[in-house]
Amino acid sequence: MIDKSLLQQVFKSNEFKAWLISKRWFGDKSSLSTLDFTVTITYFQILSDNIFLIIIRITTKEYSKEYFLPLIQYEKIQEIVEPKESNHKLIVLLTEKTFSKIIALNTSDEIIDSILSLNLLEAEYCAIFWKKLLFDKKISELFPSMNLELELYDDQFENEVHLKKARSLIEAGLYPDKYDLSLELLGGGNTTNVLFLLRIYNKKIPDQQPDSYVLKSYKEYTERIEPRTLYVLVKNNFPNAPKIYGMVDINGKETIGILENVPNIGNLGDIYWNELNQMVKSVFINSEGNYSHLTNQDTINELIKDYCGESLIVSGDIGIHIKNLHKSLVLKGDSQYFKETVNSEEYLLNYTNNLNKIVSEIQQNIKKNTDRAFYTSPKIISILIDIQDIIEKYRSEFDVEEIIIQPVHQDLHMQQILFNKMNDHFNFYFIDFEGDPQLTIEEKKSHFPIEKDLGSFLRSLSYIKFNTLLNFIEEKIIDKKKFEVPEEFLFSIYFRKSAKITKKQEVLEILLKLLNSWEKKLMSKIFNTSLKLHFTLIKYYSIERALHELDYELLFRPNNIIIPILGLKEIIDKN
Repeated sequence: MIDKSLLQQVFKSNEFKAWLISKRWFGDKSSLSTLDFTVTITYFQILSDNIFLIIIRITTKEYSKEYFLPLIQYEKIQEIVEPKESNHKLIVLLTEKTFSKIIALNTSDEIIDSILSLNLLEAEYCAIFWKKLLFDKKISELFPSMNLELELYDDQFENEVHLKKARSLIEAGLYPDKYDLSLELLGGGNTTNVLFLLRIYNKKIPDQQPDSYVLKSYKEYTERIEPRTLYVLVKNNFPNAPKIYGMVDINGKETIGILENVPNIGNLGDIYWNELNQMVKSVFINSEGNYSHLTNQDTINELIKDYCGESLIVSGDIGIHIKNLHKSLVLKGDSQYFKETVNSEEYLLNYTNNLNKIVSEIQQNIKKNTDRAFYTSPKIISILIDIQDIIEKYRSEFDVEEIIIQPVHQDLHMQQILFNKMNDHFNFYFIDFEGDPQLTIEEKKSHFPIEKDLGSFLRSLSYIKFNTLLNFIEEKIIDKKKFEVPEEFLFSIYFRKSAKITKKQEVLEILLKLLNSWEKKLMSKIFNTSLKLHFTLIKYYSIERALHELDYELLFRPNNIIIPILGLKEIIDKN
């Protein structure tokens, strides 16, 4: 009884629209929060009895976007769980992510009303979906009739390790009874696209380590740049990015990626965050202590050296790795991955106009949310005006006639860099080469100065600094009985300074000096002298990143706008 027409009727309901908006991957939540949009099925194929491959289009009068939404329907959740996956934690997760609706059906033959309890789940969360899509020979034979294509990137298989992984992929499809699968959600579900760790176990050799892969479901159904970018990195023998084994295309668009699972113990931000917070907790035991000794710069430098050893090491390494990444994003003879020289005045004028447009959009969004305390402050409004002056200052004072532009990462922050550690040696892996999420596909294909990545990367330090400060305020400073908000307290430090400084404010001033010294120290390590950089451009792109952050927080996490606001204020104060 489950078919396209039934699902289309369900998709029209406000309950289903609200379920969509709750998804991390569903964009434009603010503008679509009224549910005044249409959901239309533009692609529909039945993969098996209860698994459906679906593309939906979200439309309003002025807006249209498509998403990949494979669904699995079930009556009892145990029906869709593999034996290796049957555990309480997974059952709870799948239940929480399920959309349920009671539907009254009218059967045409006997004209009897019947009730259907419809449970729908994003199919990617079930190993059975991947087993059917990737390893079911009967289904793969039907791919052409469904406009599906599984493309394997043979160039990845020259290395013996990758050859073995490719062989496991192929054999699991030819002889599914000989292999077991297990699935693990990556990123805690907080990623724009859905990521899973797939393990393939050879039943004949139970003691053998399973081969593992990252399965990436690209939720926004559009043209992509990541598969080609990863392929270029392989062609250039770049060792610090995952290999791409294959792609599933739907109607000619790359929709599901099979990537190398690179060994890692976290992302780069974990190192900075953990060491900085350990230092703050160890040094600032309470908000009433005497910390006057921390006004001495030599003492501060010693503290940073003692507590942030790994942060200093990776900061000294990462600049060179970013430089090598940029070298490997240029492929000789390629029509897209090349360097070019452009007139700086013309290029920066166009970019400045784009930044001013972003500022105008932010100002309009602020006007729409006048109920928020932060938004109504004239001092925040003035920051947006001042930052436009700073942008123009950087543009007009840039005295280099030409700049080199090329493919870059575009969205380089610390969570996009995984790390592994062996014998005190760090290995880094750059991930997520989908481009700047704020740009159209044509803009993502454009070339940029390498400083764009450095400016973006430095914003991660600012975020860690201010989040650390907010944590300290919440734990040590605010009076919870008065329902004080850490963000409001931080706002008052910068914008509502009183003539009389309290003991708590004095402690925060000293802590902020320590945090600023930490940030400056690590920045000096990151910018290795061998890197040929235009620091004006780095500051220029730091502003761009902060504006993008402000726009994002304004739409999705209004309480967090204080962090990009203070980032912009620091840039203004330094000028």
